Amino acid sequence: MEHPRACGFGISGVWKKGGDAMPQLEVALVGAGLIARFHLDAWLGAGAAVRVYSDDGRAADLAREFGAKAVGSLTEALDGADAVDICTPTGSHHEIAMTAIAAGVGVVCEKPLAATTEEAEEIVAAAERAGVRLYPAHDVRFAPAFTRLHELVATGRVGAGSVARFLFSAYHPRPWTGHASARSGGILTDQMLHGVDLAYWIFGDVVRVHAYYQGELATPAPEGAVATGTAVLTHASGALSQVVSRWTATPQPPVRVAFHVSGTGGTATYDSEWPQEVRVTDGAVENFGYAGEIVFVTEIREFAEAFAGGPEPRLGARDALAAVRITQAAAESAWTGRAVELPVKGAA
Repeated sequence: MEHPRACGFGISGVWKKGGDAMPQLEVALVGAGLIARFHLDAWLGAGAAVRVYSDDGRAADLAREFGAKAVGSLTEALDGADAVDICTPTGSHHEIAMTAIAAGVGVVCEKPLAATTEEAEEIVAAAERAGVRLYPAHDVRFAPAFTRLHELVATGRVGAGSVARFLFSAYHPRPWTGHASARSGGILTDQMLHGVDLAYWIFGDVVRVHAYYQGELATPAPEGAVATGTAVLTHASGALSQVVSRWTATPQPPVRVAFHVSGTGGTATYDSEWPQEVRVTDGAVENFGYAGEIVFVTEIREFAEAFAGGPEPRLGARDALAAVRITQAAAESAWTGRAVELPVKGAA
């Protein structure tokens, strides 16, 4: 009997493809914060065996809560693992990823892939040389609304001459724990990556970035930090995208995402604050969530299938690198007050 939502993973956690059983996927989860919690739940739902490591002493509690295994070092976590899932502060991504790649372990990395373009390039190059799979965890790509938008644009339904606006806002729930200079970009290299990645996925290579920033910039920043970042992206295709990211002063709504895309063929819009239809068939209704699968579940399932020999997921190493390049260009633009040109390889 197979789990109805596991798409190939049996309840026993054994991957089944073409009638053949494969060993259970072994995942090393590095980190024990909020994103690690989401990823751990999704990996277990996909039938993987997970060992958790964190250098802050929280691994044991997280592993115990979910029935996973805690280990005491990165070396122990990587030993025998098929993949590592990096859910640690951005500044540590490069070292962990390079260590995993050197050990022949596949890599899933929470956004952004690295703190600088140079570090991201090193990670991608190392993975390609080693033949190791590298998947960035850009979870918003897996939201149904953005998947549908990608389909509409890719099939020509929106038409030519596209102009797009992507909005992301959220409450910053806790003080930042890292240390970075004001020149690092703040929200431009953190939350804005969601919108940048979507614009790149939907409209292709970005050749020019002009960005502006207001609010909390350097880290550490206080709980409830307020900031706004805006970037205008010129795509090689001729499309224009405006990406707006905000850290709001209040926790309600905790997250808002929206887009407005227009072309010669029509307009597509979406806003997560729009009223949602709720149908009650029986009993009392108290707490409920929106219909549809959680993006982390969809994302991790695609990664798990790929590591087990299935189809490649909808994004890969080069997408991670492109997102870092664009957000780093946004940080430079905001700091200097000038647009930044991004050459595209192979372009005239």
